[in-house]
Amino acid sequence: MTAALRYEWTRLRTLRSTWWLTFGVLAVGVGFTAIAALVVRVNVHADQINGSTLDGDMARFYVEAAMTQFSVVDPMFYLVAFVAAIVGILGWGHEYRHGMIRATLTAVPKRWAVFTAKYAVVALWVSVLVVTSCLLSLLVAGVFFTGLDVQYDAGDILSTVVRHVVYSVLVTWVAMSLTVLVRHQTFALVMLFLWPMGIETLFKAFGVMVSAFTGNKDYVHVMRFLPFNAGGRIMQTFGALPDGTFGRQQDLSVFGDPLSLVGGLVVFGGFAALLTAAAFAAFTTRDA
Repeated sequence: MTAALRYEWTRLRTLRSTWWLTFGVLAVGVGFTAIAALVVRVNVHADQINGSTLDGDMARFYVEAAMTQFSVVDPMFYLVAFVAAIVGILGWGHEYRHGMIRATLTAVPKRWAVFTAKYAVVALWVSVLVVTSCLLSLLVAGVFFTGLDVQYDAGDILSTVVRHVVYSVLVTWVAMSLTVLVRHQTFALVMLFLWPMGIETLFKAFGVMVSAFTGNKDYVHVMRFLPFNAGGRIMQTFGALPDGTFGRQQDLSVFGDPLSLVGGLVVFGGFAALLTAAAFAAFTTRDA
């Protein structure tokens, strides 16, 4: 297992694509944060004077939204996670595309060790990427918030970062598993974005139309169990409230509408686990 981890670590960090994607992730995160923080600063100044205090849920929303490119808002996407997941797709895709999987299995014959090492090393890389993106984004947001007394709890910030790390790793594992199953990196790359942003969006639109025709809202409510739609609930803490206003969503039931953090983890985590198990079974039993 140690040899497999060392082999995968060397392979990952010596690929140029890994570093291009790493810088791309940071550019996406920090770039969007700079734009978001600028908009927030302008809006705050439109209503409040310089030196005023932002605290409570309002401060938490401004800081977390700027730090995570508004992915804490239901139903926004966390683009950083999807760009980082490409590292995982190429981790398998390069091997199959260039026939290097045979060399890998020659160097490390134990297939379970190769599989585990790839998932572990890529997960570590993605985790560091997301944490770095969040911290740099928080620093950029702090620069734009200069002159404003923004009071927020460090524990809330830590919780937000952990949620985004968990979500990003799960998205990466889903993308990696799909690549193993189809052994085609282009197809996996397309599906990584098409599935959550296209296919699931069409399903939700279909649910809305059917509910409108039948008067049965269950068709809309069941869409919360779509994998990526449910996965977003791992990160999302702000959205529409029962009274029709916008704010922090608290005291949610596990499988209510919307799902709670635990509900999102169960649905999306279970989906990732099933796909990963299928990929493991395929990799360990079929020919290289």
